[in-house]
Amino acid sequence: MTNNAHNKVKSGLNELLLTFADLSAYLIKSDRPHTEVIFLCSALRVADRLIGHGVMDTPADQRQVFARLEELSPAMANMSEGSYANFKSRIRKVFRLAHGRAFNPRSRYPLTGEWGALQATLDVRTQRSTSRLFHFAARHGVLPEQMSDALLERFVAHLRDEAMIGNWLGTLRENIKVWNRLAASRDDLPFLMPPPVKRTPYWIAFEEWPEGLREEVMALLHRFANPNIFMGRKVRKLSPNTVQQYRHMIATLVSAMVGDGVPLARLNSLAVALHPDHVARALAFLAARGGGIVTATMMQMMIRVRVIAGMCNLPEEQREELEAISYNLEENAPPERKRRYMASKNRVLLDRIEHDKRFAALVFTLPDRLASEARAKEDKRSAPALMRTALAIHLLLTCSMRRENLVNLERGRSIKRIGQPPDHKWIIDLTPEEVKNGQELRHELEGPTVELLEEYLADWRSRLCAKPNSWLFPGPDGERIDPRTMAVAVQAQSRRVLGVAISPHQFRHISADSFLQAHPDKLDQISEHLGHRDRNTTRYYYARSKQKQASRAYRKHVLKLHDEATRYLVRHGRKRRHSDGSDEL
Repeated sequence: MTNNAHNKVKSGLNELLLTFADLSAYLIKSDRPHTEVIFLCSALRVADRLIGHGVMDTPADQRQVFARLEELSPAMANMSEGSYANFKSRIRKVFRLAHGRAFNPRSRYPLTGEWGALQATLDVRTQRSTSRLFHFAARHGVLPEQMSDALLERFVAHLRDEAMIGNWLGTLRENIKVWNRLAASRDDLPFLMPPPVKRTPYWIAFEEWPEGLREEVMALLHRFANPNIFMGRKVRKLSPNTVQQYRHMIATLVSAMVGDGVPLARLNSLAVALHPDHVARALAFLAARGGGIVTATMMQMMIRVRVIAGMCNLPEEQREELEAISYNLEENAPPERKRRYMASKNRVLLDRIEHDKRFAALVFTLPDRLASEARAKEDKRSAPALMRTALAIHLLLTCSMRRENLVNLERGRSIKRIGQPPDHKWIIDLTPEEVKNGQELRHELEGPTVELLEEYLADWRSRLCAKPNSWLFPGPDGERIDPRTMAVAVQAQSRRVLGVAISPHQFRHISADSFLQAHPDKLDQISEHLGHRDRNTTRYYYARSKQKQASRAYRKHVLKLHDEATRYLVRHGRKRRHSDGSDEL
């Protein structure tokens, strides 16, 4: 604990320090050593530049300041790791010296008396869930037994307009839910009225369905997961996630049909549930709940309804009606729903890579940096995992692989060496059964990729798992590493170095988009590399690079015309006026 009693400044002991400028002035007026004050004030200016506007108006809220600093990496701050750690230590010291006086909305209204006593009886999780409500009530002089719905109305305004919480309704619901749970265990606390739910629930549990429908759905899902390859027609095994999506889609349609008035008992088979009239009623019900618009989920539902209709051998006439419904959905969907778009978070990331050259350089050299760090701390337990992540990101960038294919790589099968050193080659060979859309993929590794791969196999892989196995990325138990574990590692290391968590699939987006930035006319080529069965998929997600390049060329053309016109006017002088009043150049 630091004793600040000697820092008695002329501004008064009770003055609140609201901004970085206030903190700096406080340090200058204190009796701390002059050299220390210089270092601390310099750290404040750097922090203000990194997370604020650079004019020292950043709020002196320690929690928010360090939350923002944690989003940055040493590289983003243009510091080494040691320098960045020292910098944050100085910021912590500033707040420690200003303890009790720096900006903290809740600390200005400490919980005392009955509120403090009530909070002391709660576990930490409940304290956090009720903290805003408790502090707000204490601030307005309301006792626990005086809590009321009238106070909640003021609390709502505070959350929405003063605290400016985005999900203020969710915060309100959570506070009320926990409060009512607390009131149920005591006799002296009143219950609070939660806000009305936005929409009434319509979901019908699978167990409540007619037995015939349940059995047919379970048999259908089993066929999706375990197709009979001897059926005489093209079949493909679906992943567990896709099977679950089909189940959820069917459950949504059945629940929506009942919600629109179809008796549940009537839906005793898939053929009845997929009758065009019932499907149309379900879609109308879902559209009404969604504000009267056609959603992407509804369009995806119709794609899968048509698949199931074909498997259930529905009459040709009914299948044609389902085709018509699907067509009508497409025609009446909002413009942004008629084609697929990349998620906004991915677009923001790609835009930053395009316009921030330093950030782009850090992204594409991330595997090199992680590998160097692993070599520098070779004796530490974390080093092999760090090298594994470095190789994984390198393969994600060079091969644009999906996460499942990455973690499923096996030595001697899907990743293998051909030939003998020094004339050997390493290839990744993925069969159609291994790829999401059934496309065969083959990648030949070259240069730095081979060097990193061979170093990993020779020096690091055996330290990840002592049990014999063939996985390129084994887990401690000798099985392949869990895909979620790999994703967490990739995101954690990218966040640590770049300040931004990049998922494995986002590296796939980065590799494709960067190629089209340099080669906007080679959409077909990157489509083949990605293994897209339909080139429209590539066009939907990545063709914006081609449009941007064309737009950039057009702007250069217009500016060139402008410059030529300007030079022409300079050479030929201003307009000359004739005696008849007309002008000429």
